[in-house]
Parts: sequence; structure tokens; C-alpha cells
Amino acid sequence: MDNSDLIHRASQLLKPHVTGAGRLIGDVGAVVVSDRGEIYGGVCVDTSSWGLCAERSALAAMVSAGEYRFRSVVAVWRDPETNSLHVLPPCGVCRDFMRQLDDANLSAQVILGKDRSRTLAELLPEHAWPEPVKDG
Repeated sequence: MDNSDLIHRASQLLKPHVTGAGRLIGDVGAVVVSDRGEIYGGVCVDTSSWGLCAERSALAAMVSAGEYRFRSVVAVWRDPETNSLHVLPPCGVCRDFMRQLDDANLSAQVILGKDRSRTLAELLPEHAWPEPVKDG
């Protein structure tokens, strides 16, 4: 499955909804391909008391199925004014969450466009624990 296929799958999850409190949820969709090749999806759920990005939503579905390692991830958003689809890079919280699930995820591909991706390690350049500093 190539980047375009995964971008399309993520776009199929987009179902924006305005809550009674005026919050927009479901406007970002994400898919993750697990190490076993399973595909999990999720959408953003931002409320006034708590926020869950689409990537973490998809990863939570993966973890619920007993998987912790993934091969690739992509998130998308559709501009309601232009109807243009945009691939979104994961926020810092999502990047750290991906890493914390399993260090092997550092080699996973984060899709940034139809022909563009980076490893999670490239998006977390200072991910290794630093060497200890000698006192005095």
C-alpha cells in the first residue's frame, strides 16, 4: 500500500461535527499500518476538557488490538473553504506517544505527502538519552 492509498483511507474517515458546545471534532483523520500489516483508523476528538489527535486515536485502536509497533502513519485534514486535502505532520505529543509505545517505532515512516515521508527518528532528532555529565 503506497502513500496515496493511505492518504485516501485517512480522508475517508473525515466526518467533521460541531458539538453542542461549538467544538469541531472529526475534522482530522489518521490511519496507521501496524507491524503485522493491519490498518487502524482514528479521528481527532477535541473537547473543551480534553484533546485527542487523530494519530493517537488510531494508535489507541492499534494498542486495543494488542499491537504496539507500526510501519507507517498519516493524518489528513480537508479545508472546508477550498475542499483541499492536506497531509499533516504529527504534533510533538503524538511523536512522543509513538516513540513511547515501542522504541522500534523510531524506524516507522511518517507520511508527509504523496511522495514524501520521514522516519519517526528523523522527526525526533534528539530522541536518544544523553550521555551522563560528570559532576565537578
